[in-house]
Amino acid sequence: MGNAGLSGVVVLDFGQPWIQNGAYGSIIFAPSLPFASITNITAAAEAYLDGFYACSGRGPQLRLAVGTSNYKNTTGFVNANHGAAWGQMVNTLASYITSKGYGSQEFARGANDMEPSWNTTTQTRAWVDGYNSATTLPLYNYGSADGCPPYGSCNNGWTQGDLWYVSYGAADSYPLPEIYFQSMANEWYQESLFSAQSESGKMGFIGTMTEYGSDSSTFTPSQGFQQLQNALNGDSRTAFPLTYSTDITHAN
Repeated sequence: MGNAGLSGVVVLDFGQPWIQNGAYGSIIFAPSLPFASITNITAAAEAYLDGFYACSGRGPQLRLAVGTSNYKNTTGFVNANHGAAWGQMVNTLASYITSKGYGSQEFARGANDMEPSWNTTTQTRAWVDGYNSATTLPLYNYGSADGCPPYGSCNNGWTQGDLWYVSYGAADSYPLPEIYFQSMANEWYQESLFSAQSESGKMGFIGTMTEYGSDSSTFTPSQGFQQLQNALNGDSRTAFPLTYSTDITHAN
């Protein structure tokens, strides 16, 4: 990314929240589901920051969002303490950026793939509140709006208000939603309309998340971006200029 001179958002997705031997972290994507501690995740993110800065020249900007998810409720690890530990990690990365002199080009962010089908709203909200108790740095929700209007009620007992809270209503939260199909763009348009009509105004989207790099049957990055942009801008109540598009790959 640095060599290409690209600016944008990168989400390093470390999978499912986990606690092992008292250490907070996650189970990463691999057949054996290895545990990665926050210490290890921090080191990996710092290495990415180093590489981008060394190769990018003095111009491109990177918003590096270190991600986990709200999967799944049976472990009990999606909780306020885990969210707070994640927020403190993002603070550590921000301090690292400052100490290395990268501050004009790099910015640390938290991220969470929050999906109604994966967990209860109670546990997910608790994680978000824990994150915000530890940091004021932005948190990107790169999740879904499973089953939400216009297709019915949100899955797993969630409401549009619950989804609004974790995506935009809580301090420093912003949506970077999954837009794999047209239906997902329609759901997030309706979520922004809910925000405009029932909460504090239309949602401010960071951009879109697609998965074409791992599933070529879904929207390409440009398609996902354009379809959400069209849905939002087709209504003056939700019109918003999207900035970033990012795509999931499992290649790494």
